[in-house]
Amino acid sequence: MTFKFKRYESRFQAGEILAELIKQQNKNLCDLILEKPNEFFCFAIPNGGVPVAEGICSKLNISFDMIIVRKIKIPWNTEAGFGSITTDGSILINEPLLDHLALSKKQLEEAINLTEAEIKERLKFYSKEIDLEVYYEKYINEKFIIMIDDGLASGFTMLAAIKMVKKYNPKKIFIAVPTTPLHTIQWIQTTVKIDEIFCPNVRNVLRFAVADSYLHWYDVPESEVLEIIKKSKFYLKS
Repeated sequence: MTFKFKRYESRFQAGEILAELIKQQNKNLCDLILEKPNEFFCFAIPNGGVPVAEGICSKLNISFDMIIVRKIKIPWNTEAGFGSITTDGSILINEPLLDHLALSKKQLEEAINLTEAEIKERLKFYSKEIDLEVYYEKYINEKFIIMIDDGLASGFTMLAAIKMVKKYNPKKIFIAVPTTPLHTIQWIQTTVKIDEIFCPNVRNVLRFAVADSYLHWYDVPESEVLEIIKKSKFYLKS
């Protein structure tokens, strides 16, 4: 299958196309998935990564879960962040940006505490109030992990999720995303070791928006995420 890129009709379709790309780009990996599906596990970054993961996993017949990543918000600009916190409490700070912001110790602590509270709220919302360390040891240790989102922009959220997964000793880590700028892929590859990246639409541009790769772009509501995971045969219900 040759990929002449057309904008995705939906995130689910983007996931199906990604599954086909994985088959084409790494046949040996696909053969291993067929032979030993239990050695593979996917993690989706919600909300947008969940329908993509459902599309991928429906084609590859492997399981997935979510890694919740929340940005640590800048106090005077809550649309922007200077770091991220992941599901298990791992913190990744954008040090150059933090230095530029010159936050006080109190401001830093309050921003982190607020984000940690948001993570706990999301875990409760998705019924994930479990022993996460034991859970991740079971599903990550010595497994092939595929990290999924609906696209990368800066890549900082994905980097935070990958660094969390690496703590639990995966055998290999792959990224599967429908779209990304080339400079983000290069930055991730030089910052943290990734075994392979699957992306049908890598764009060598300075200005980039994930939304441009979709015919009908919208922010995925939590109601849609709940509907997907409720009906899914591939979502791991803990």
